[in-house]
Amino acid sequence: MIEGSDYQRTIAIMCRDFLDQVDDIPGLANENDLLDRITSVIIEDGDDNLFHIRNLQNHLYKYELKLLSLYSKNPDNTRLDALYRKSASLKEMCANLTEKTGD
Repeated sequence: MIEGSDYQRTIAIMCRDFLDQVDDIPGLANENDLLDRITSVIIEDGDDNLFHIRNLQNHLYKYELKLLSLYSKNPDNTRLDALYRKSASLKEMCANLTEKTGD
């Protein structure tokens, strides 16, 4: 079993839940599609060398920036704030995994 494989799948499943929460936000369709594809691979095949986890981390960083931009235009929107924080948390989970495994 790949070290951290359960944690990888947990991150991917949490990202799927996140996708359900952002599905209706205009302008995020491309980001949602890529997030869906990356998480599908991690859930179905795992990620021996953390290539997909690194891609997921990078994608979540870009996603986080987009959400921050949307939130800065709508600072009273608590939903955008929560989604921004969740994307940052998911990104940090990816970073923790790559650091933990020494890659």
